[in-house]
Amino acid sequence: MSEEKINTKKWLYTFKVPRKYVKKVEEESKDEKGSPITITREKDVLEDIDIYLKRPTRKMFDECNLFYSVKVSEGVKAGLLTRAMINKRYKNDGGGLSEEEQKDFNEKYGELLLKEKEFQVVQLNLQDDKDISDEERQKRLGVLVEEMEDLKAELERYQVTAEALYEHTSEARAARLTNMWWLLHLTYIKFKNDKKGGIDDYMPLFAGKNFEQKTEAYELVEERIEAEEDRYIHFEAETIEKSGYLLAAWNGGNCKTFEDFERVDKSLEYIREEVRKDDTLQEVYEDKIKLLAGLEVPIEPFKPEKDTKVAEEEPEEPEEPEETEDPAEGKESE
Repeated sequence: MSEEKINTKKWLYTFKVPRKYVKKVEEESKDEKGSPITITREKDVLEDIDIYLKRPTRKMFDECNLFYSVKVSEGVKAGLLTRAMINKRYKNDGGGLSEEEQKDFNEKYGELLLKEKEFQVVQLNLQDDKDISDEERQKRLGVLVEEMEDLKAELERYQVTAEALYEHTSEARAARLTNMWWLLHLTYIKFKNDKKGGIDDYMPLFAGKNFEQKTEAYELVEERIEAEEDRYIHFEAETIEKSGYLLAAWNGGNCKTFEDFERVDKSLEYIREEVRKDDTLQEVYEDKIKLLAGLEVPIEPFKPEKDTKVAEEEPEEPEEPEETEDPAEGKESE
């Protein structure tokens, strides 16, 4: 769906998730005597549901910032260290890197700066041997790009090692819970509201007016997913996975525009395709998604059966949970 088709003042992004359910349908037939009869049977229905990520209001930002601060304090009271405490502890040895690792890091970083400077000189044709052909210049630029990428990969490895120290800090825990706060408050489902004349309407994926109530609603969904008895299990798991990933990227500052969300969405699909090729990656992938979103829900991507028939009939509409929006916001147009 393109950006023009949604109200970007109200919504951050939208995507579709397939939902499969069973619907009772009535068919007219005749009995052995030729008399008309009505036969009721169950039919599998497969439809695409539009999921919308709400653009938060200033009030929501204030509430979430307060939530984050409270969770940081809770972590400290429970005995978790803060980033400042860890920085102070490792101040004299490179923030957790050994002396040898810190030295290697500094050398590679210096090399990278020199390579980047050389790249600019060659790109602008400012080197001493300006008479080289365009083909030779492009070849030299290609070599420099490869060398810079190798250096960046080495530096990133050190950065990951150093950052691992902060995974269990009070701020890291609060950040993960903040991702969950946004997931519970910003994820909406689009549906036809018969009570309002069949117009397009939106309801939160998780009912409730605050984090505690929405968490209870989430836990009920989690129980149904774990029990594998809910007919919407695939739909809910898929929606939670994708919304959690996108909103974690947004909360981390990697999504600011509609196009950014599209880019992250495509990257998620690429990652999932790669995971499907290697079963050993599935557990690692699930853990990473749950860590990003602050969740413990098992992820089971939807896989429609080959014999599933897609019905054209509209599904029965679910009851609308309580809205969390301010009355004034509800007047915004799509």
